Amino acid sequence: MDGEQINLEELRQRFPWIGLASIDEPELSARYREIQAEARKDREIVEAIEAARRSA
Repeated sequence: MDGEQINLEELRQRFPWIGLASIDEPELSARYREIQAEARKDREIVEAIEAARRSA
C-alpha cells in the first residue's frame, strides 16, 4: 500500500459509520466512567429491592 492514495469517499460508501463517532479519547473515557457508575448504582438499587422482597 506504499504510495497509494486512500479514496475517502469510496471508504465512506463501503463503511458508512466512518467519521460518525468522536475520537476524543478523554471525553469518551469520561462518558464511559459515568455510564459504569450509573450502572453500578442501578445494580445496587436492584439488589436492595430484591433483598427487601426476600425479607418481607
